[in-house]
Amino acid sequence: MIRRALLLFFFVFGSIAGPGQAAAIHYIAIGDSLAAGQTPNREIGAGYADMIALAIRPDSYSKELAIPGYTVSQVISQVESAAGKKAIQSADLITISAGANDLLPLIQNDPKRGLLTFNAVTAAFALNGVRENYALLLEKIKALNPQAHIYAMGYYFPYPHVFDQHKPAVSEQLDLLNQIIKQEAERAGAVFVPVTDRFGLDGVEYVPNPGDVHPNGAGYLQMANAFLAVYAPGTKLPSSILGQLPKPIPLADLIKQRQRMLEHEPKQEKKAAEETDQTAAVQGCTREEVYAAAL
Repeated sequence: MIRRALLLFFFVFGSIAGPGQAAAIHYIAIGDSLAAGQTPNREIGAGYADMIALAIRPDSYSKELAIPGYTVSQVISQVESAAGKKAIQSADLITISAGANDLLPLIQNDPKRGLLTFNAVTAAFALNGVRENYALLLEKIKALNPQAHIYAMGYYFPYPHVFDQHKPAVSEQLDLLNQIIKQEAERAGAVFVPVTDRFGLDGVEYVPNPGDVHPNGAGYLQMANAFLAVYAPGTKLPSSILGQLPKPIPLADLIKQRQRMLEHEPKQEKKAAEETDQTAAVQGCTREEVYAAAL
């Protein structure tokens, strides 16, 4: 099964205890394609959330609420769904990646000519929407589970291949996005995880496809280690794990699999799932299932 294939690598590593965490940890990753683990080649593989789970070895783990392409308002809809409420209420640890899909569609990337263009007024309007919706997202999560430890993931600069003169203006927009996420996270009692400095403006080794904004395994490892740096300072995953990760699965194949699953679901659940188009979420599994799959 896909979920076992994605999590086979857990058994190799020991666990890491976070601040104030009991031995049992139920971890969910919510948000966009970065939370889902989308690669630069339209595949879903082991992303930062999977690597975090690899490090902390939770009793259960899921990224079923991580949907490529989702904006903050759409993530809110996921959280408000029946499945979302259940997942949030059962979680001890929650990571969020949300906000980039509100901004990046407004930036025109011409990979062949190395150019970036955008409308500053439209971008400012979008960022204001992120501020309002991110605050609401955190409010919804807190209402469902006041005790959960919430970590808001920051974003990196996703256009390292463009000419240098086109980088500063767009980088400034990403900085504003990160500032908004940080401010709203701290206001809600969550923890912000910065990743910008780990990628820089020239991180072609982490974002290798000029026409795609998603990182490779090395980029996701940087994000996972950025999380660990604030969750359990002094710990990190080694780069050697990249050679042990399962092969990514084409996004189209996952969508087809999801559609086949819908055929066997009750009508009410099927209707709710059909409203989530282009779903590429991969559900996690319990620690026992992970170990069983690894044997």
